[in-house]
Amino acid sequence: MSKQFIEKQANKINDYLVHTWPHSTAQEAILWILNNLPVVSTQTPSLDHSELSIINKKIDTIPTGNQRVYRKALDGVLFYLGNECQWQLPEKIEEKIIDADHEYFDDLTKGTAHAQQIFTRYQQRKVLFFTTRPPLTPCFTALMIGFEIAPLSLVHICAILNNTDSITDEVSNPRLAITHFECGTDKPQVTHYHLPIICYRLLRDYYAQYPEKITVTRLYNHLAQWLEERGLSGVKQGEWPRRFQISWYTRFKLPPIFIKDLAYPERHVGIPCDINPSTIKAEDIYAIDWDTKWFDSLKKSRTKIHWPHEILLKHSENPNAVEPPSWDAANILPRLLFNYTKQLIVFGGVKKANLALDSIKNYTSLKSKLELFPLSYADAINEEAVNKWAETVYDSIDSDIVKVTFYNFLRFLKHQEQTDTLDLSLFSSPLIPPSVSPARLGVDECDLLIKTLIESESNHPFRSLFCIVAALLGFYAMLRRGEVLRLRRKDIRFKPSTGLITIIVTNTPEGNTKSNTTRKVYTTLPKQYHPLFKSLFKIKKRNIDREQPLLGFKGEMYHSRQLYYLLPVSRALRFLFGAHLNFHHLRHSGVHLFMLQTLHCLNNTPNEQRGEIPLEQEVLSSTSVATRFNYWFEGREVDEVNDAAFLDEMGKQIGHIYYGTTRWSYLHDIDWLLPIISRAHSPYTGREYTHSELRYLFGLKPDSNDLSRILLKLSPKYANKNLGQKRSQPIMLRDCKLREAVFGKAIQSKHTPLTVDHNLDWQKSIHNSEHSLLGFIFKAMLKSKTLDLYALSFIWGNGNKHHIQPISKKQHTALNNLPPIVLSDDKQSLQITLACNSKNARAFSSVFRQADWGWLNIKFILSVNRKINSERQVMLLKTLFVQKNEVIQIAKHLRGKTQLTIYLIPKKTLPSNVLKFVQSFIQLFQYYEAKQ
Repeated sequence: MSKQFIEKQANKINDYLVHTWPHSTAQEAILWILNNLPVVSTQTPSLDHSELSIINKKIDTIPTGNQRVYRKALDGVLFYLGNECQWQLPEKIEEKIIDADHEYFDDLTKGTAHAQQIFTRYQQRKVLFFTTRPPLTPCFTALMIGFEIAPLSLVHICAILNNTDSITDEVSNPRLAITHFECGTDKPQVTHYHLPIICYRLLRDYYAQYPEKITVTRLYNHLAQWLEERGLSGVKQGEWPRRFQISWYTRFKLPPIFIKDLAYPERHVGIPCDINPSTIKAEDIYAIDWDTKWFDSLKKSRTKIHWPHEILLKHSENPNAVEPPSWDAANILPRLLFNYTKQLIVFGGVKKANLALDSIKNYTSLKSKLELFPLSYADAINEEAVNKWAETVYDSIDSDIVKVTFYNFLRFLKHQEQTDTLDLSLFSSPLIPPSVSPARLGVDECDLLIKTLIESESNHPFRSLFCIVAALLGFYAMLRRGEVLRLRRKDIRFKPSTGLITIIVTNTPEGNTKSNTTRKVYTTLPKQYHPLFKSLFKIKKRNIDREQPLLGFKGEMYHSRQLYYLLPVSRALRFLFGAHLNFHHLRHSGVHLFMLQTLHCLNNTPNEQRGEIPLEQEVLSSTSVATRFNYWFEGREVDEVNDAAFLDEMGKQIGHIYYGTTRWSYLHDIDWLLPIISRAHSPYTGREYTHSELRYLFGLKPDSNDLSRILLKLSPKYANKNLGQKRSQPIMLRDCKLREAVFGKAIQSKHTPLTVDHNLDWQKSIHNSEHSLLGFIFKAMLKSKTLDLYALSFIWGNGNKHHIQPISKKQHTALNNLPPIVLSDDKQSLQITLACNSKNARAFSSVFRQADWGWLNIKFILSVNRKINSERQVMLLKTLFVQKNEVIQIAKHLRGKTQLTIYLIPKKTLPSNVLKFVQSFIQLFQYYEAKQ
């Protein structure tokens, strides 16, 4: 790492410690620690006892009092690495970090009385403002932000005052966007905060005054003068956020951990508002644009690799004229580099919309590095393999400039469907928080996803059902994509009466968990999805091999399940919600939902106030939460459980030891927090407003009489008061009513709740698939209650697998030209007797030489008249009917015509009804015209 980078990080750590650590240290000491900490230059965010011992020994050699300074700085750096960068640290260090958090909060309480005095003077000033309406000053607006929006530092408050675009979503739900400082990424990161309606109006009016930019020093001086004028003792610049924080604690009784979340925007990442639409169309969701035979026998990449992106660079003025190369199973890098080059030509880079050709050549000059490390399609879609490949290539590069070029290529790959499991944090400094892609869905959006997966054309109901269940497990069970794929039948239990799902996430022969440990997940599924899970468990009934994966056919390979059941979910997400979404964001969404459930539970929110649509209210209901936590509650009420342990219990199910990991990686934004955990911020809590406050809020003059007209519509209680009471008493109103009056009905624009019957629609897909062999057999088994996954898997695995297609018009015609196909006398095969001629050979081949019938062996018995020379018939049989290694028998009879009997025999013994179903399938088409 460069000297400049280390110095920059030392400054950032120092700033972090000033606002979150109970002790003080010098920036020079922090810099010394970073330069001497043995693991800072590595990519591994962990520290063990031996590495700590090295730096402690170095500190021991220092003969002066600097030894104490460096030890304190080491504690501070470790506090930052554990809390902010999610390092794995020795247990004793973790305990010291927890103790420091408690000590920090204890230290806050020393300023309680002073904070109360400042808040009281601020309240008095606010009352005067609403009455007299003087110009808004930076000092008063800063106090409003610190006391009423969030207990922020003066640096953040100053940034808000200087950015007149800080208010977002102004029409429907105003929020405050706060930009992170020193976030370590090209694009500034933002966190959105809840904005009380009075604060919204004050801040908007402050911006309307076109205020001059203000520095932190000037703002601090204004605040110091304001305190002095009111006879209050002074506050150091770094103590202002602490005064705000203790005031928030005493007024709203919020847990200290959430106070810190509110105080430090860099602890969480906001969901971006500028979403790039995806080019995926509805018909692409289940499209199979790869060769299914790729994975049967992967060959090594060709020694001579062609790189078509070089042709593209020569025709950069008309990139669409250059055909993209086809996907190569052994190495998909030429196609990916071609796509990357084209995107740079068409859309430009991160900062410039149009790039010079020489710049594009530099950004794509990776051929010599990539040639040495081909990436197969199978490895690209395997999370562990693709990350190992990326690390191998990165480590092989000596030049820092080329490493940056390769990293930017990886950023592009992160958004490609084959390689979207790349972990970019593997390539960033361990001194900055790991990278995160902030995005999530609501329950209504997840429901739209399920609807889309059902309605899109998949050609057979098995595939769509497995995709649906994968999406629901990703969302409601918070599972990673690999965990969904590796989940075995024996690892999951579903209780239809309550919707409780219990899952054991553990190591399997197909791979290990991220932490290499086992965890248990308890979640509830909304009622509308219960029938879909019942259908799945009917297919995966108890007598099957319970070691088999939950999703997929028996024996289906890992890469096949990834391509056919997870990729369509990712495509559907991008089709519906934007190019930035992938399967892992379902886990983000599920963790956020789990947090909402927990907070509503702890705050005993009334059920009718949990969510805005019926599905959300069901999921967040006290019944749903109690079912989910029943394993822990064991019959106790919520108030009988140690509420401090809730975050730990959540972490166990998510797979995170520390709340900080969950908060940074999954709990995006913070605007949703206060309305749940603080009664004062709940949209349903009534609070008292003065007449002057309401006149200001509604844009009326301080002495306007129009307020009464508005209040008569808003408050029945106000209408029932006499004139004296109306004039003198404060007005009790709920925030939701006020917002409705200020912003109109626009605030109610939510996704329309879907009322479709998903299971019924999926059942229709079974009916619609009956013109394909596997679909017909599946439907017949369901109807006769003889479902046999082993038989279906055998037919699928030895047939056309996922390339299931309905009988074509050509095959339909051929079947009509063939004699009836019947069961053999022993019921072990199908047979057809016909004349041995070229017409019948063409008809037979058109039907039974298709991949769908690959699960059958074919045997030919040619019965010829003794008096006739059979050489021609045998020659016709061998050249027109028979293929390599197929059995031929020649039988002779005394009289009658020569006939050929063809036997279609399963390659393995299957239940007797399977061949009956196959015969019925054939008859459906052989006699179709006769039925018309």
